[in-house]
Amino acid sequence: MAGVSVSTVSKALNNYEDINEETRKKILQIVKEMDYVPNVMARGLVTKSTQTIGVFFGDQTNSGFDSPFLIDYFRSIKDEVGAAGYDLLIFSNQMRDTSSYKTICYEKGVDGVILILTGNKRTDEKIHELHKAFPTVYIDSLPNAKLRVNFVESDNEMGAWEATEHLIHLGHRHILKIAGDTVAKGSYDRIEGFRRACLANGLPFNEDWIVYGNYSREQAALLTKEAFSKENDFTAVFASSDLMAYGVIDALKELGKKVPEEVSVIGFDDIDSAQYFHPPLTTVHQQRFQMGETASKILLELIKNNDGMTHHVRVPTVLVERKSCCEVAN
Repeated sequence: MAGVSVSTVSKALNNYEDINEETRKKILQIVKEMDYVPNVMARGLVTKSTQTIGVFFGDQTNSGFDSPFLIDYFRSIKDEVGAAGYDLLIFSNQMRDTSSYKTICYEKGVDGVILILTGNKRTDEKIHELHKAFPTVYIDSLPNAKLRVNFVESDNEMGAWEATEHLIHLGHRHILKIAGDTVAKGSYDRIEGFRRACLANGLPFNEDWIVYGNYSREQAALLTKEAFSKENDFTAVFASSDLMAYGVIDALKELGKKVPEEVSVIGFDDIDSAQYFHPPLTTVHQQRFQMGETASKILLELIKNNDGMTHHVRVPTVLVERKSCCEVAN
């Protein structure tokens, strides 16, 4: 209709400078009249790029759209890759759970992948094969610390150290630690930070003081009741997530114990509701927006120039003091 070559139309649509301005206007007017939209998939076959980033995320408890911090990750990723001209494709087809991540990414033709898999669907094999086939960055917590992948995480060990130090400085000597799970690197690091802080301060450390709540509010409540029925000397509880800290406080209230006057409670994450909980929760703040932003920048650089290097970034945490901790009464 324009009476020009395909390459000239392409130049007009992609704002190349080496095209006559009158010709450009004529082509764009015809595009408007025809309501023409370029076929992105066809273009991708030629350019070997679809300008699309794929995102996998878990769909187990508190690891999918119900995650209290998934929105922060998505917002930061969207802002960063969007500014670079990329769209986001969220993989959510549960009928394809048995497919490898690599196969799905090949089918959709994405340029790179971000994984936020904090649920139970973490598998070393799926992650490793995807990492070898596509530019890939993992956010939050590896299922296996030995995996050599591009990875952005909070400084979980230092955050746990600072939380434990805070309780110790308030005079607490018998601290119950409710950990996440026995699999993920982040869970292990938070246990290690707790352990190191206790030993560094000469606390009588007991392995029985560490129990696993699998990041569940209900499980944390049950474990708290069990622990306080056996051990009456606990004056503080350090939970590896805010949701588990809520469960701890629920249980302590049922047991008739005042927080923080009788038992101090500290969490980890600093989800939005932590400041409004009763009492407002002292916790370790994870800089989730910065984590998503950092992961996106690494991925965009890998897409542009994948040098084979493995990137591992720890984002600092911040202790947020509120009303759920106080000095030991006696």
